[in-house]
Amino acid sequence: MVRILFVRTGTLLVSQPQGTKFFTSKQCACLARSEEYVVTAHEQSEVIILSLEPRAEICEPDIFGLQVAGYPDVPTDAVPTLALHPAVERLLSDMFDFPALAQCERFHRLKVSELFMLFRVLHTPSELAYFFQRMIQPQDNFRAFVCNNYERAQGVTDLASLAGMSLSVFKRRFAEHFNDSVYHWMMRQKALKIYADIRDGEDSTKALMEKYKFRHYTQFSRFCKNYLQATPAQLIAEMKRR
Repeated sequence: MVRILFVRTGTLLVSQPQGTKFFTSKQCACLARSEEYVVTAHEQSEVIILSLEPRAEICEPDIFGLQVAGYPDVPTDAVPTLALHPAVERLLSDMFDFPALAQCERFHRLKVSELFMLFRVLHTPSELAYFFQRMIQPQDNFRAFVCNNYERAQGVTDLASLAGMSLSVFKRRFAEHFNDSVYHWMMRQKALKIYADIRDGEDSTKALMEKYKFRHYTQFSRFCKNYLQATPAQLIAEMKRR
C-alpha cells in the first residue's frame, strides 16, 4: 500500500508528476506504492524504508479505527511528511542492533506494530489522517477518501472503482456525505484549482488548458463561465487589476 521513508541524515529530493519536494534529516515521508516517484539523494544520506502491503493493526482496531470518523478534511498531498520523533528514531535504530533477527519476519511485524503504536500516541488524529491519507479507505472515512483520491480518477466511474463500490452505491454514499452530485463536485474542485492558479499568477490560457486537459478554448471558456461566472480572460484581467 505505502512506503515510508525515514530520513535519518542527509537530504532527499522526491519527484513525481504533481511536483517535487525536499526532505531533510529528521523527517519521514509516506509514498503510495501504486505510484511512481524518483528519489535523489543530494548528499550522503541515511534512509530507512518501510514497505507496507497490508494495513498495520494495533490490538483490535487498527490505526484508522473509529477515531477517523471524526477527522476534519485534510490537505491532499502526494508526498505527506511528518517530523521524525526521537522515540521513533530510537526504535528504528534498535531494529538493526541484532543481525541474527534481520531475516525474522515475526520480529519485523512486532517492530512495525510498535512503530504504529508510537505514531498513534505521538501524533494527533489530524496529523495521522494527513500522513497516512493514501491508506485511508472508504470504510474509514468516506469524505477523506474522496478528497484524497478524486484527482487520481478520470471520472465518476473511475472514482467509484477506486473506492471498490458499484457506481450506484458510490453515488448514494457521496450524496449523503457531500449533498451534491459526484460530477458537479469534481468539476467544482477543478474550477477552484484553476481559479487558484490564476490568483497565484498564471496568466497563460494555453498553459491552463494543457494542465487541466481542455482541447479547445471555447470548451475552457464555457467551463469557467459555468463554474466561475467569468471567462478565463476576464479572470486573468481581474487578478492583474488587484
